[in-house]
Amino acid sequence: MAVQRRIGYWLVELDRLINERFEEDLAAGGLGRGRWQILHSLSDGPQSASDLRDALDAFLTDPAEWAAELAAVLAGGLVVEESGTLSLTDAGRATHDQAWARIGARRREMTEGITDAQFAETMWVLEKMAANMAGAEAVR
Repeated sequence: MAVQRRIGYWLVELDRLINERFEEDLAAGGLGRGRWQILHSLSDGPQSASDLRDALDAFLTDPAEWAAELAAVLAGGLVVEESGTLSLTDAGRATHDQAWARIGARRREMTEGITDAQFAETMWVLEKMAANMAGAEAVR
């Protein structure tokens, strides 16, 4: 008899696969998550270095990571800094857009066979479950 997988299994498995494929898609363009976050944040337009640093705080696991990632995109010619403001170079825009196309293709692949209504309902259910759990008290 086949094992009946429960929601916890599927949530963990989907999260693992999304992260694994995302890392593969970024690596195909020579990017890691930190560099991607910088490029993607700047894709809407220039930002001050301090605002960008604050916006990416949740993605940084080590305080030294920001300096290393910023140095890498600056040295790689993907980002320029002028008077404390960061912006994408043409090469940075191209790198971002190529990665964004790969990520978009992967998202379409992930939702193949799922209608927009089904996807919206799934998102609503997950959001509702998270809200329920956030306010839940321990069961004794």
